[in-house]
Amino acid sequence: MRVPATAPSFSEEDISFITHHFTRILRGESFLSMYVFGEEFETRFAEYTGTDLAVACSSGTSALELIFRALDVQGREVIVPSNTFLATAIAVLNAGGIPVFADCGDDMSLDPADVASRVTEETAAITQVHIGGIVSEGVLQTKALCEERGIHLVEDAAQAHGSVLNGQKAGTFGTAAGFSFFSTKVMTTGEGGMVTTNDPSLVRQMKSSREFGKVKKGVYVNYHETLGYNWRMPEVAALMGLRQLESLDSFIERRREIVRRYDELLAEIEDVTIVHQEGHDSYNGFKYMIVLPDHERVKVHQELGSMGVSLSGYIYEIPLHKLPVFPESNDLSLPKTEFVCRQHLCLPVFVGMSDEQVDYVAESLQVVLANDDNRLSQ
Repeated sequence: MRVPATAPSFSEEDISFITHHFTRILRGESFLSMYVFGEEFETRFAEYTGTDLAVACSSGTSALELIFRALDVQGREVIVPSNTFLATAIAVLNAGGIPVFADCGDDMSLDPADVASRVTEETAAITQVHIGGIVSEGVLQTKALCEERGIHLVEDAAQAHGSVLNGQKAGTFGTAAGFSFFSTKVMTTGEGGMVTTNDPSLVRQMKSSREFGKVKKGVYVNYHETLGYNWRMPEVAALMGLRQLESLDSFIERRREIVRRYDELLAEIEDVTIVHQEGHDSYNGFKYMIVLPDHERVKVHQELGSMGVSLSGYIYEIPLHKLPVFPESNDLSLPKTEFVCRQHLCLPVFVGMSDEQVDYVAESLQVVLANDDNRLSQ
């Protein structure tokens, strides 16, 4: 049996809807770039998430950079986790900010105590990454710290569509949040992103910035107040987003079923620590993360691959502070981050995954972990 790492989910009805409307656009009945479907997607996504406003854009990375530019972090520090994708830190840098790396806790999310120790007078924002779709309890402590110190809380919710904590959805805890619709995400538009916020002044800035810094000036359409970028979402992406959003809750429910099945199958396997939110009704099941403290991860990965199991992407293989692109941080010690980045795996989870495939992954993992050659040397 072969099990892919991930796969998108579009029904025949979705495909019919998207092709029908995109065919009309191609025939000149509407506009190809950000237009009526993009605006509808913004409205519907804000309603789903529980914010007043949303701004569609070209990627999760551009969503974060739009936020940091609107918050004017130029020359100031922004605390980010080190176990995140490069884009989280790059968005800070491109906005003129200074990323400050912080350690994670056992749930692989920011450790609030470590974050608090890194706050200075120069801290403009703290970025809470909802890693793997987990909205950590720690976000409440970080939010309280931000309110106490007058710091912006920014959510990198690229992996957390529909995830909740205490009934509150990801994307509603801070000043603003950035979502990604990349092809591997819980819902996808191929490429694309969205900002959620309740602040209309930020939205005005971000909508201008995503279109070369334009503002409307009477009849003029090319009046530029600031330097901006071409970060608009094309209409075909918005069409996909509208259909995916309609199915998001059902996508999440199937992912939660897979998570529960993995939990039952892996419960009796020694040396496996499962990392996810307590209670499956909160977590969107984007990643099924496990930590293998006593095994050589590369060997486990390779042997599973030889058995037909493609692992979902790491989150992440190497901490940002140890990458050559951040030489000034290479000597920094973040012990929890370094451990989980070195010893974790992400098992495949996708909507179209069958129970038989889930069972096969769990059985294959058990076989691989039983092989003493895959254990760390003492």
